[in-house]
Amino acid sequence: MVAERLSADWRRLIALACGAGAAIALALAVAMPVPDSRAALVLRFGQPVRVINGWGAAAGGAGLAWRLPLVEHVVWLDRRLMTVTAEDDRITTRDGQPLAIDAYVTWRVTDPVRFYQALGTPDHAGDALRAILSAVVRQNIGQASLTDTLALARGQNLAALRTAFERELAGYGIGVVDLRLARVALPDGAPLDAAYARMTASADADAATVAAQGHRNAQLIRADAEARAGQIYAASFGKDPQFHDFYRAMQSYDATFAQKGSKTTIVLSPDNAYLRQFRGK
Repeated sequence: MVAERLSADWRRLIALACGAGAAIALALAVAMPVPDSRAALVLRFGQPVRVINGWGAAAGGAGLAWRLPLVEHVVWLDRRLMTVTAEDDRITTRDGQPLAIDAYVTWRVTDPVRFYQALGTPDHAGDALRAILSAVVRQNIGQASLTDTLALARGQNLAALRTAFERELAGYGIGVVDLRLARVALPDGAPLDAAYARMTASADADAATVAAQGHRNAQLIRADAEARAGQIYAASFGKDPQFHDFYRAMQSYDATFAQKGSKTTIVLSPDNAYLRQFRGK
């Protein structure tokens, strides 16, 4: 009797444990915690039926949600901003300048159903967006000049490029937050060397032009100064001819007798007219 009672108790315990395990397994299969940073797209037999913690007021918020096991499964979508980069695209501008360009776009999912229908799983979205971004950049830069492209790299006039990208994404359930050219550079090799040579030649030509202009301006300034000095001398010496004669004689004596290192010997008689100022005449 005791053995039969113990056996019955064990059977009840095992049954309870199995029931509890089944209940826990069912709860885990049915319940799903939805974090704030993610949206849950619930599919029933592969078709979207509802969005949990999406971007609309009727989507429901984060927390504990429910699904039908074996019938429904969940595609998780990130609610945060994401970035896709198209790197080292080789593009030739309208005026024939080859460039290496990096572009990036910051985006977010705005319509989970359209996003899933257009791109499938989020793992495929990055590659698809990268290809679209590269194609749009190639098309627009190929129609732009080098000057226009450099303006785009500085963050100017990006509206047309962004509009073209958004037009390609129509129906994808994606919102574009920002689009930029991260790098615009000359590719390595002959194009870069040729560009450097052109830049050097242009800089040398500009320097020669500036130097010539500076020399010309200096000559004009010097000529104007000498003319003004001559006018001043003439006006001053006209008032005192004797001082003018004395001043010019002193300048001549300085140039003739005060030469440093000169070994020239000058022989003049004391009554020579050239020395009249020494005689006080």
